[in-house]
Amino acid sequence: MKKKRVESGKKAKIKQRKSYSTEETWLEEMDVRSATGRVQSKKEETRTMIKAGQAPEGMIDATGHVMAVGGRTWYVQTDSGEVYECLPAGTVYAVHEDSSLLAVGDHVGIVHVDDGTDIHKGSIIEVGKRTSQLSRKGIGKHAGEQVIISNVDSILIVMSAADPFYNKRLLDRYLIAAELGKLEPLICINKIELMDKDLIAEDLAVYTDVLNIPVIFTSVAEGIGITTLTDALHGHSTVLSGPSGVGKSSLINAITGEELQRTGEVSERTWKGKHVTSSARLFAMPGGGFLADTPGLRELGIWDMHPDDTAFYFHDFDAWYPKCKFTSCTHRHEPDCAVKKAVEEELIDPERYVSYLQIVESLEE
Repeated sequence: MKKKRVESGKKAKIKQRKSYSTEETWLEEMDVRSATGRVQSKKEETRTMIKAGQAPEGMIDATGHVMAVGGRTWYVQTDSGEVYECLPAGTVYAVHEDSSLLAVGDHVGIVHVDDGTDIHKGSIIEVGKRTSQLSRKGIGKHAGEQVIISNVDSILIVMSAADPFYNKRLLDRYLIAAELGKLEPLICINKIELMDKDLIAEDLAVYTDVLNIPVIFTSVAEGIGITTLTDALHGHSTVLSGPSGVGKSSLINAITGEELQRTGEVSERTWKGKHVTSSARLFAMPGGGFLADTPGLRELGIWDMHPDDTAFYFHDFDAWYPKCKFTSCTHRHEPDCAVKKAVEEELIDPERYVSYLQIVESLEE
């Protein structure tokens, strides 16, 4: 006798809507689709041919920005304000040369698709050039570049004072990714009510005092620093990124004053955050600007950087490496290395030097 298969959890039923008149409606629809696991397999994917350049004149019906992604569906808000459910066309013209064909934040050209319903649907046929991006090395030995978000001004690197504790090694990787992607970095330490703020500020002094990167301390639970953070982000398009469980979704809800994102607790078994946000999304800020939430990243593989170039992204080394005996000094094993001497004399933060060594080693693997 065949055993009856029991499905875990409740299956959410998707009701066909006539139109997407508000942001809440299409975001809710995307959440439902994500909850049902409606992701097409590789077998079902449409093969897309990529052509360099722009689409022929007259082919595009509308242009807009990718606001979110759910499964294989890309949600595009057109310049006139309508939201379209889109799939990549069989042939897509791309101006950029990045590995990821599409990313949230991309400026795209679409053609209307009439499937007999009143839902706005389309095919993406053109992807514009990216002015900035947050990307990482994809998972796997031969993985290429994974673009997480594009065309934003800055990155807010969010970590928490505790539960889980902030990770300076990961923070240093984010700073390199920000510079590679032409993003202005800001650092936010959330859940500050759990630790002594002065101790953390002292521990992060190299970032504020040497690297001149703003560090903002917040507590969503106690309403600390939310106004300061909101003012810093006003009028800009900013991507929030960091590990799971640090409170990115809670910060977005606090900044916008709306429950736009679901929030989750930290796992007591692993003391790591639970993945509440499953894909990148853009949200409009009150008074101007955009916030982009991203899935929690426990690691950030740096893409397209030679190990010998790593030191040029550690700007606290800038005053020292020109004084090294060898112009090709890697600051690891060479004699008369001014950087190593500065570390020994604590003119360079020793922990930053350890981060440098670990990143170089990872790039050599």
